[in-house]
Amino acid sequence: MSRPRYRNEQFSHISDVLSALVGQLRRESHSDLSRIQQIWQSILDPVLAENSRPAALKNDVLLVHVASSTVTQQMRFLTPGVIEQINRVMGEGRIRRIHYKIGTVSSSADS
Repeated sequence: MSRPRYRNEQFSHISDVLSALVGQLRRESHSDLSRIQQIWQSILDPVLAENSRPAALKNDVLLVHVASSTVTQQMRFLTPGVIEQINRVMGEGRIRRIHYKIGTVSSSADS
């Protein structure tokens, strides 16, 4: 009893399948990050908003680039309220933690 042979066109290489899946997940995350960047100015004091910028989103953790340790300290005090306001817009539980990284803060016009 012989098994039927399949032609190569019926199968996809695993790298093609994984690339498509990862691309789809990145688009969803990028879409959420873009939305957070859009509301960032309305959530924060103008000076803090100018000196910080949402940079990445992975699962329920938001990475925010900040201009200095002083901004980081101020943002840490505001973190619970910022998370609450983001979740009000994005959906409950979307953001659970915010990590801050000191570095260059580019304006939202640069992205």
